[in-house]
Amino acid sequence: MNMIQQPVNSIRRLTPTECERLQGFPDGWTSGVSDTQRYKQMGNAVTVNVIQAIGERILKVIKN
Repeated sequence: MNMIQQPVNSIRRLTPTECERLQGFPDGWTSGVSDTQRYKQMGNAVTVNVIQAIGERILKVIKN
């Protein structure tokens, strides 16, 4: 496991690549612009994998 040590009681900011992965995008999907713009692009994106999981759960509940 690859861990980054942090001082006690501190919060590390996610990297743009980590944000892309959380959103379900391939690495480097938002490259070519500043990190600030990359965060904005990913923040405005719909997280398809989460929406899919919610939809599947709703269908399961409806069928039961």
